[in-house]
Amino acid sequence: MLTKKEIEELIDNQNSSLKIVKPTVTQKSSDVWNFFSHIYVNDVKQEYVMCNKCRVLLIYKHSSGTHSLSKHIRYCQNTTTTAMVSEVQTNIKQYYEHSKNESYIPNRTKQEIRAACTEFVIFDSRSFKTIGGKGFKNLAQKFFNAGRYLPVTREINIENLLPTPTTVSRYIDQLYDEKHKQLVSICQNLISYTIVVDFWKDSFTGIQYCEISLHHTSNDWKLQCFVLGCYPYDLESHSAINTRKFVESKLSDFGLKLNDSIYVVSDNETKMIATFKSNCQRIGCAVHYINKQLEHGFNKEEIDKLPVACDAVQNVFDCVKKIVAHIKKSQKQTKLSKRVQTYSETRFNGAYHMLRIFFEIFDELTMVLDGVNLNQYFLLDKDLLEQICLFLKVFDEVIEQLSYDKRPTIYKVLPLRQRLLNECKIQDNDHIGLQKLKQFLSSRIQTKLVLHDVHFVSTFLHPSFKQFQIAPNEKQKAIDLVKAEIVKCQSSATSEPSVIDINSSSSTKSSTTPKSQQLKATTTTQNILAQCFDSPTEGEDPLAVPSPGQELMEYIALNDILQLDDDVLMFWKNNQNKFPILSSIVADIYSIPASNTTVERLFSSAGNTISNRRTNLNPDKVNKLLFLNKNLLLLKELDRQQLVNAQKKRKLSAMSTSSSSSSNNVYTHDEQEPLSSTLSSSTTKKIRTFDNDLFSDEDIINKDTDISIEDDEQE
Repeated sequence: MLTKKEIEELIDNQNSSLKIVKPTVTQKSSDVWNFFSHIYVNDVKQEYVMCNKCRVLLIYKHSSGTHSLSKHIRYCQNTTTTAMVSEVQTNIKQYYEHSKNESYIPNRTKQEIRAACTEFVIFDSRSFKTIGGKGFKNLAQKFFNAGRYLPVTREINIENLLPTPTTVSRYIDQLYDEKHKQLVSICQNLISYTIVVDFWKDSFTGIQYCEISLHHTSNDWKLQCFVLGCYPYDLESHSAINTRKFVESKLSDFGLKLNDSIYVVSDNETKMIATFKSNCQRIGCAVHYINKQLEHGFNKEEIDKLPVACDAVQNVFDCVKKIVAHIKKSQKQTKLSKRVQTYSETRFNGAYHMLRIFFEIFDELTMVLDGVNLNQYFLLDKDLLEQICLFLKVFDEVIEQLSYDKRPTIYKVLPLRQRLLNECKIQDNDHIGLQKLKQFLSSRIQTKLVLHDVHFVSTFLHPSFKQFQIAPNEKQKAIDLVKAEIVKCQSSATSEPSVIDINSSSSTKSSTTPKSQQLKATTTTQNILAQCFDSPTEGEDPLAVPSPGQELMEYIALNDILQLDDDVLMFWKNNQNKFPILSSIVADIYSIPASNTTVERLFSSAGNTISNRRTNLNPDKVNKLLFLNKNLLLLKELDRQQLVNAQKKRKLSAMSTSSSSSSNNVYTHDEQEPLSSTLSSSTTKKIRTFDNDLFSDEDIINKDTDISIEDDEQE
């Protein structure tokens, strides 16, 4: 039995497996069956019926009767009659707000807007998703708001309201200059941050771009990510010296520079390794490592002069690719229940989705294949294909976890790396082809996905990983590295090297620990990261691990385990007074992303910006467009917060001034009354209201986020 949504998708796609059959009406049948049809999928009768008039799906079970269907018939007939009348005569309710529904919109208005949006997509050759985009919705809202203030007695020529393309282009320059200055002012106050760098070549223009993003932890313990730019690379050669020079010149525009305490995240190509080998701390992209090893296992016969020896898996992969390409070209996928997905070489994790969908429709493929492709199909080992899909699913989930950019990810690298190594252990029921793939990947992950000190420290400083139950052999190394970081922080604070006596009696005492929090079993057990969490422990002896100070001892003794959806930065924000040194370390290293996904996503936006219709777009304009595309909303939100904070300060200042003036205006019955008390109560109330409530929160948001129509007209 399919769900309503699944059946609707089959109807939209006109799938051949779906049949709509009118029931046979007899004298004993209910009259409602003259208005409905049954739904069959693969000759299986579903628990939904379709109204012949409005094409709506309704659930129907023999045990529940036809009462709900009868109600729908009455509603459907009334709606049809009302619609016929409204096409001839305008209803007065269309011009006034509905009393029972504040968001009431007349059907005629909806139909006109739907038609206009459809024509917009057709005439301007735009994607269907354009209608759901933030920019389009914001534009439509501004048009609606403008209509509230324009005269209703005459028709408005929209060309007088819309700015010209030249005006929009100039306003982009103006907006970029404004937001660029705002970001520069933010960067000037940063001490600790991470830089992510990658290069990309446009296929239409042949111009190579350097994309740089900035990551840091704000004062309110939020992870902030800004795109500094997508710059056209204009130096003569792509040597490591020139690449480093180019990146540093762009960072200097924001007052940023690289040094031994600044982290740089990049892919693991030879040029990037050479570019950032000194005067910074380079961290390789973990997702790039994993994708590369998977690509080698499925595509390469030899790597580093050693045989890959994954012939069986590679044969399956090549065969699936050819069959999928044939189905795409022959336009036969309309006969299948799911659309096949091609493999993209830019990101190997897309291979998993190609294999998974192919396996799900495996039994249907005989309907669309013939000749050579059918012979290849019969040679496929379905059991091996299934085992490959299950094996790659874990890799896909790990890549997804490491690709987040809204929350910290650096602490996930060590546990998820170990999770992959555990997955590569050979099982008794594994196909011989899968066994060889596991052996290859296990060896490559251990040798190529190298862990840095920051991976050990960040994992230990996550409360759900500090016991290292996923990788117990790495626990002591992590603790030693955290000790060294604490000593380094204390030395820099006192400007003199300091040594902590780990055997002192003060360091062996621990504070009372809070009760352990229970994990959400319904959500975490199905999540790849939650499988790496430490299990809650009670009564563990903190003295089992030597510690360089009381703060570290108290953290080790802490028995809190974060739930899967909890923000680890909020945990350290709430405990920064209890663990001041450890929290400062977290603020520095948790801004390091586990991958360069931020700039990878920028590649996609750049591909949408530089299309075959915009090949003459100036590279500097491309940089401005992408800068605003990625930063505008965040910078507006920071502006809004600044205005709100300023308003709160004015209120507090006004309250303190009012209280001080009241205390100074104490007088006896014989003394002269102060001037402020001679004002009427209503006048005093008006002055206080104007001073304290100059802008409401809603007004501040509107003033901050809106681009006024008057400004456009002046442009």
